[in-house]
Amino acid sequence: MEKLPGDYVAGFVDGEGCFYINFRRDIRHDRKNKPVYFYWKVGFAIVLRGDDKGILEEIKEVLGCGTVTINKNGQARLQMTDINDLTKIANFFDKYPLRAKKKFDYLLWKEALLILKRNKQERKPGDKGFSKISWNQKDLERLRQIKTEMEQYKSKSRDWKWIENSIK
Repeated sequence: MEKLPGDYVAGFVDGEGCFYINFRRDIRHDRKNKPVYFYWKVGFAIVLRGDDKGILEEIKEVLGCGTVTINKNGQARLQMTDINDLTKIANFFDKYPLRAKKKFDYLLWKEALLILKRNKQERKPGDKGFSKISWNQKDLERLRQIKTEMEQYKSKSRDWKWIENSIK
């Protein structure tokens, strides 16, 4: 079967794709004093009806990364959250630009991705646990602004709840 053209994939993403960044809070209940961890999560996804899984597999092949799954509601989802895969996605959409308002959402998302890459410190061989992040305060504030600016391109937005006090 012939690969989908890049312009087709860009048009498809204009209508069905989702670029997102989230500030997450995780509580480790299995550890003493239930420590709380905060982190930024960045990703890209396309969610369709389960019977459209085939087109997501074809898009995955063109993009060269991602995972296609069927969720408990029967929806098919192509998703990427690995920073190296997301860099491939950014390169793809730089080559095949989005044309609808999603391009503005993408540009903000790409800026957030670059900030996260700049602040991430790779683990050294023998290190245990997560990669360490050394945050530049201006970058943290810009991520927060980007998250807020991206809300205008989303059909649903959520309140920040606990975020106001956690990243000051």
